[in-house]
Amino acid sequence: MFVAEGAIVKSESLMKWILAGWLLFIVSALFFIAAAWRAGDMLALAGGVFFLIACFSFLVPIVGERKV
Repeated sequence: MFVAEGAIVKSESLMKWILAGWLLFIVSALFFIAAAWRAGDMLALAGGVFFLIACFSFLVPIVGERKV
């Protein structure tokens, strides 16, 4: 049994899908950051960096719970 964002998740398979989804969000954030950097848009770059940090912060409880 795992806890993800306040909800109890019982399936290991479901937990893998949740983790895969967050990893895809991270990849998307990296592409967004690269596009903002290339365009020279500092506001979009800051937004991309904050989005990337948020994605990692949501992964902390998921990965931390899996280690226990």
